[in-house]
Amino acid sequence: MSLADILSLPRRLAGHALRHGRAFGGASRGSVSVELVITLPLLLWALAGSVVFYDGYKARYHAQMAAQTVADIMSRETDLFTANYVEGLNDVYDFLADARYPTRIRVSSVIWDSANERNRLQWSYGTRDLTALPDNTFELMQAGDLETLLAEFGDDTSFTFAGAAAQMPVTDLPDRIPPVLPGEALLLVEAFSLWEPFASVGLGQLRFTPVVVVRPRFAPWINFDGVETVYPETDYEVAWTGSGNDSLPDPTEGTDTPAPTASRTYSFDDGVTTGFSRTTITTGGPSGSYLGLFANETWDTPVTLAVDLLSAGTNATIAFDLLIVDSWDGYANQYILPRGDTFSILINGTPVSVDPFISWSQAPYDNTRASAGYLGSSTYRVTMTRTSSGTNFAGGSSNDQMWHVVLTLENAPQTLTLGLSGGIDSGSYDESWGIDNLTIGATGTGSAAPFTPNAANLLTADPHNRFRRYSGCPEYRIAAPWLTMTRADLATGITMQRQASGVTALSSCPDTGGWGYAVASPSLVFNYDNQNVSARNTGLQIRMNDGNNGYSCDTTLIIRDPNGQWYFNDDYSGWNAGLRMTNAPSGQYVLFIGTYSRTTCNSNLTIDQWTSGH
Repeated sequence: MSLADILSLPRRLAGHALRHGRAFGGASRGSVSVELVITLPLLLWALAGSVVFYDGYKARYHAQMAAQTVADIMSRETDLFTANYVEGLNDVYDFLADARYPTRIRVSSVIWDSANERNRLQWSYGTRDLTALPDNTFELMQAGDLETLLAEFGDDTSFTFAGAAAQMPVTDLPDRIPPVLPGEALLLVEAFSLWEPFASVGLGQLRFTPVVVVRPRFAPWINFDGVETVYPETDYEVAWTGSGNDSLPDPTEGTDTPAPTASRTYSFDDGVTTGFSRTTITTGGPSGSYLGLFANETWDTPVTLAVDLLSAGTNATIAFDLLIVDSWDGYANQYILPRGDTFSILINGTPVSVDPFISWSQAPYDNTRASAGYLGSSTYRVTMTRTSSGTNFAGGSSNDQMWHVVLTLENAPQTLTLGLSGGIDSGSYDESWGIDNLTIGATGTGSAAPFTPNAANLLTADPHNRFRRYSGCPEYRIAAPWLTMTRADLATGITMQRQASGVTALSSCPDTGGWGYAVASPSLVFNYDNQNVSARNTGLQIRMNDGNNGYSCDTTLIIRDPNGQWYFNDDYSGWNAGLRMTNAPSGQYVLFIGTYSRTTCNSNLTIDQWTSGH
């Protein structure tokens, strides 16, 4: 080979390669089997992987939704949880999740341990032999000692519910529990699902662990059958500074303060009735002559007294003895008008108290009464204490009563009109009232009321008690009638007719968590004393009944408890609303009675005791 051939060899090789490359690029022949062998596994893996990943995400979603539903069912209970009940809910969970894999549920009741600043278990139960949460769960989690906690569930390492890892709670469990409100316990629902892919695509066995924390809707907490109750303590995770009903004036505030020196006194023994709209005086009362007797005519035309306190902004006290004469029937429906046999005190035509009376001894009518609220720029407080009963000093043969009434007005106007009105249904021959020993005094300087309703939202007055009603979302600071009861009174209970109404959609009032319609004004402030009694089988019950299963008056019930927590119910018995509360704390419960539709109707309100199993 010559030197020239050697030098031209690279060029010839490049040309040869180029010609063959062009030929290969333009060729249409090939081996399908080879290409299939290369691509088919990738296609099959992608297809199987898509189905497996979809099935996994679907299983996780269904597990979460099923856990939410089961937790919501539990939150509506008020009686004891039993093992059979929770086991049955695991079956419900399986149905809702369409589970084709092993599942378990663990339910725990969680309270707050203020001394150690962590959550604490009341009780815990796991279905289908799942281990309950150990008592020291939150202690170990707070210390970060997950290894010791894992050992509490045994030493089995298998991917089954016998294995410790499968029973272990999620590591951030304490962070998923919201602050615990005063005197309550939260329900912690853990759902466990052991899911395995039907095909091996690089995705191994998975444990789905949705966690749902709910607050019992109708009770502060729910106990478990056979477990000794651990009651929530009085030191709470949340510092309640005015977030409860503290903005309501305390009706007993100032009761230990000596009354101001009376600037006006009426004994009626001397016949003086200056400033009164009625001048009838009767002799032979418990302490001599008294003003009265008056009867049902004073509902439409109250007895009034013009009061001049000489200066504005003082703290005024008006006190008198109230005589309840003959057969008052309270809220005994068969004898009364819908408003009941009641006595009202009014300031400038606006009621500040409405109290029922009955001529015989019966709870809760024997209790000392209290009410409070805001009227214009003033804060009012009313107390009534029975001083005499069981004697007949006027009228017919029924026993009569005498009550000492004290009305205080903080930041009172200089002049006002005191009104006294009987909401009875008969004339003085059957039931009547009078007053004696009236005194008026004022002293010092008061503070303006911290709340005033929006006058632009004023509606018509409540026909049963004449308290003003306003449109808008429920506002617990608007004045309303008060009723005082103790836990012992619940055994007897009380029933009264109330008008349910609604013009504002509760969907626009997120604090209430309800639906239907209501007005801003409360229907009643329930002043409750639980007498420091704790019991798990009985409790406070507040319910509506229109006598027609709720078809005539489909009510909703919104309650703000003494801690500022809102409760709502629509259908408690039929379409009648109602609520149960176990170990309800003492304080003021503000009741709003609305309707499911935007209507106005009458229904009976009953406050009494519920008993487990009834």
